[in-house]
Amino acid sequence: MLRRWGSLAVGGAATAGSAALAGCAGRDGDETTGADGDRGAPDPPLIAHRGFAAENPENTVAAVEAAAATTDRIELDVRRCGTGELVAFHDATLGRVTDATGRVSETPYERLAALSVEGSGEPVPTLADALDAAPADAWVMLDLKERGVAADAVAAGADRDHGVAVAADDPAVIEAAAAAAPAVPTVYGVRESVPARALRPLVPGPVGGASPPQWAYPPQDVAGMIETATDLGCAAVSPRYELCLGTDLVPRARDAGLRVLPWTVASVREYEAVAAAGVDAVVSDVSRGRRET
Repeated sequence: MLRRWGSLAVGGAATAGSAALAGCAGRDGDETTGADGDRGAPDPPLIAHRGFAAENPENTVAAVEAAAATTDRIELDVRRCGTGELVAFHDATLGRVTDATGRVSETPYERLAALSVEGSGEPVPTLADALDAAPADAWVMLDLKERGVAADAVAAGADRDHGVAVAADDPAVIEAAAAAAPAVPTVYGVRESVPARALRPLVPGPVGGASPPQWAYPPQDVAGMIETATDLGCAAVSPRYELCLGTDLVPRARDAGLRVLPWTVASVREYEAVAAAGVDAVVSDVSRGRRET
């Protein structure tokens, strides 16, 4: 049975968004809404990106189990394999995290189950197996990587007691998820413009709460991002974390009633920078023993 977290009405993000993802506070009680009603407290909770991908073989049962020892907020990627099962896997192809080649969409699950993710001995799991590895009180964000999986993904979440949200960077996927399960909150994933992505590796990362240098961060269509998320009825926006530092995305999202869940943080200084920006939770590759880089 799908657990309901706060207000799950998604017809208008401005009125429901601030409460729709209340479940990301989790068992620790470190919700980022303060006693005065302001969001973005100094210590936003972590969401385990692919099960803390820098520490565990990503998107595997072992990663979910390991992440659950630290947090009850877990993010998993979702694709459909060649025999129709939904699997927890990020890339469209197999080569980055396994020693196999080919497309996930063309590979039967029997073969995926025989592969080793990042040499760990852990197979590519079905989404069902990955969800079964999460504690019953977990909150799971399903990042849908392709069209045609939304209805089955939310159905898999509904079969369990987890709190569930659906994330995607494709508006059509979010629309499909909302149509399949209007009560499940949705999260719009956004990233910088192509020029900003190209310049990012050439400049240093954030220090403290500093923003990227202006010369290295071309203007971004933040208003368009927020408008799209609002029009889709999303409860939250999940931006590449630099957008929280180099633009006014966070206050704009707050004004629109949207929570902000930036990705993907991998160090203390990145975490501290987005925390200072006032975000609601942090999608992180590393656990509370955050590594300095």
